[in-house]
Amino acid sequence: MVDKKRNDEVDPTDDLPTDPVVEDEAAEDDAIAEPELADDFIEVGDGDEVPEELREDRPDPAGVPKTGLVSEFHDLTASQAAYLVAHRETSSVSRSPLFYVTSLLLGVAVIAALIIGFQQAGAGPGEGEGSDTLAVVGVGQEQSDAFAQQIGLPVVSVEDEAAGEAMLRSGEAGAVYVLDPTGMQPASLLALNRDPEAILAKLNQPVPVDYLEQPAVAPVLGDPVAWGLGVVVALAGLTLGAALYQNLRTEKRNRLAEVIASTIPARASAWGRVYGLTLLSLTFTLIAVGALLVGLSIGQQTTIAMALLPVLGWFALIALMTVFIVLAAHLWVATSASRRVRRIGYAAVVLLTVGGVLAPLVLRSQETVLLWLSYTPLTAPVAMPMRYLAGQAEWWEGLASAGASALVGVIVFWLASAAYQRTLLRGAGRSGRKAGISVRSASKSSA
Repeated sequence: MVDKKRNDEVDPTDDLPTDPVVEDEAAEDDAIAEPELADDFIEVGDGDEVPEELREDRPDPAGVPKTGLVSEFHDLTASQAAYLVAHRETSSVSRSPLFYVTSLLLGVAVIAALIIGFQQAGAGPGEGEGSDTLAVVGVGQEQSDAFAQQIGLPVVSVEDEAAGEAMLRSGEAGAVYVLDPTGMQPASLLALNRDPEAILAKLNQPVPVDYLEQPAVAPVLGDPVAWGLGVVVALAGLTLGAALYQNLRTEKRNRLAEVIASTIPARASAWGRVYGLTLLSLTFTLIAVGALLVGLSIGQQTTIAMALLPVLGWFALIALMTVFIVLAAHLWVATSASRRVRRIGYAAVVLLTVGGVLAPLVLRSQETVLLWLSYTPLTAPVAMPMRYLAGQAEWWEGLASAGASALVGVIVFWLASAAYQRTLLRGAGRSGRKAGISVRSASKSSA
């Protein structure tokens, strides 16, 4: 009886599941029941139907990719700002006609240097080279005369290898033929600094060649190569420096410098300009080195090409540091507010660059002077490769020369970036003096 009473008290509709469709229809009936309130409500559907003005789709700053774009709503790091400026500077300079003309001139200069070197090498022996005379060690005069008739070249008998080296350095002999008295070792050929092609062509068997001076680059070919390296440094530094100077002055006249300064820090802007164009200068180096190696390969001078590879590597490193110094100097000159100071500074940078290239070429015969010039900035990219061509430098000297140039470049850039920041942010007037009210204007205002 008790259980039956409890069942009667429970509502049977409570156990039935609720139907959402039925509830929605009931809600619509309630809305229709009051038609006077239906106009006060707006039916809103999915999120795609919401007007653009009412949406609030703000991405999380932590989830935004750091691509370095100025349009993104987050602060740029110093490296991102410098990359933006470097990309802008290199893009504008690499598309300029001056860049293409300079690249063409470099290619023509390398081809001309190769032609001059080949002509001088074919005209006769150069400085320090011997003739077609062969000095023979270990045989008598009668045997040497018979050997001369056999190969068709003049042969001279010498007592020992030291006497043959003296004849090589004086130019009396083109090579020294060294024979082993015991007959246990094969014969060898000793030359000064290049292969004696005429003597090797007359010998019936291949003979290994040793050199007194390494690498085996003849002076008649080494001098045009040194001139070509100097042309590369001068054209790269002055061409890119002129582009940097012109861009800075254009931005100053058109008030673009203030717009850039509002987004990018001044030091990051200065660094981006200098290091971007410095990396762009590698294009000139690659063009010149590529044309040189291809020309030597076409001229069947693979031995000289292989000997030049370490020299060209050290040149590329030192030249990169030197161009950095030249560009930093152009940045420093362009920040001056006085036209006269800018002209004098620009002329001084050009003279120092050209003088640094010409000094080692003019003083190449003085070994002590060339040693000091190989460690001096602006002269090191030409002087140090010349010492490597003559076999007068150790491997670590190129690294020390590049380090000295890098240290000077950092100092010059620090001074240039400080001047650029001071001029850009403080708005310095003529010759760096701040603008002020003159005495005449003050008297008028007081009156």
